[in-house]
Amino acid sequence: MIKVGTTTAIMLAIFSFATAVASAEPMKFQPGGNDTRCRECAFIEASGEIADDTPQAFERFLGAAPDYVPKRIRLNSLGGSLQAGIRLGEMFRARGFTTEVGSDRADPEGMPYFGGRASLRTPGVCASACAYAFLGGIERVLDEGSKLGVHRFYSKNALAQPAEKIFSGHDLDDTQRITAALVLYLVNMGVDAKVVALAATAGPDEMYWITLEEARDLRVTYEPRAWKPWRLEPFHGGAIAISETNDGTKRMVASCTRRLGPQVVLTNSDTSSDVANWFGQCRTNLFGGAHPVFGAQVDPTHVQVIKGKEGGAIIRFRLSTAAPSLTSPALFSFGSPAYPSACMSDQYEGSKANFEPTVRLAFGNCFQD
Repeated sequence: MIKVGTTTAIMLAIFSFATAVASAEPMKFQPGGNDTRCRECAFIEASGEIADDTPQAFERFLGAAPDYVPKRIRLNSLGGSLQAGIRLGEMFRARGFTTEVGSDRADPEGMPYFGGRASLRTPGVCASACAYAFLGGIERVLDEGSKLGVHRFYSKNALAQPAEKIFSGHDLDDTQRITAALVLYLVNMGVDAKVVALAATAGPDEMYWITLEEARDLRVTYEPRAWKPWRLEPFHGGAIAISETNDGTKRMVASCTRRLGPQVVLTNSDTSSDVANWFGQCRTNLFGGAHPVFGAQVDPTHVQVIKGKEGGAIIRFRLSTAAPSLTSPALFSFGSPAYPSACMSDQYEGSKANFEPTVRLAFGNCFQD
């Protein structure tokens, strides 16, 4: 794994590169979002051109901000300095920031989280050098309606005199080294290096706009908590349906045993909190008397909590019917009137992709227990 800062050092040691952007105000950082105590509600809005000193400006902003500043930054920029964009991305990764593409607008009726400004998310654009800064996020979100664009990098002299034969073999060597540095940066950030190939298809006055599907497939966007589509796997002469989060910390398994019938098992291996205690309390702390699980009602006596040996926990729901309605893959859902607020969570929303057919097949193909 390449150390943070290596890519920037390589590029600075060669020569100055920029990205095509019309003259704009330098990037500014300001509070955004609302104080409604959800994980994604508050953010830092970063809008404007990425200048050579933008990383220092970000450091000054964080130094003057309160300790509870949100670790979520929202980027709206047409680009600027490539080196500064890479440096910003490395800073975002080192400090554990989530990145988003988008702008915002003031919300006069909102509740400011910090800094005296409340706002609402709106679509935005993050292009050129901004796109590389975006890739530094530990979690990367491209809102529907927002745009993320890449193109070839260039030297300022080349753009000013594109027809002049003023470049040497050293310049060609430097260009290859810059390309290699960008590939290494992408690999270090967990992004598919094919992004560099996409960028090469667009000149400095053009832009390749990455689609939502491409962003997901190339790991340009990455949501650790998002659930993967359900899949079916053979098991002991039967079949089980499985879905897990991208970071692998949470897993749902739907299956049917010939002795006990259909069941849903939720595993949370996150050791940062006492999951076993939370599962145990919420097992019986119900308003409706039963757990809503995949369209079935499960009595607490049919729910088992198992504490993990190295942290985390498992909660097992045994369903009374082999043919539930499969209305939702969510467990401990915010939309369920059965739970008090302390037992509601968005961590276990589950994936709707392949949910109904895959789980129905698992429930109909019981294995020997």
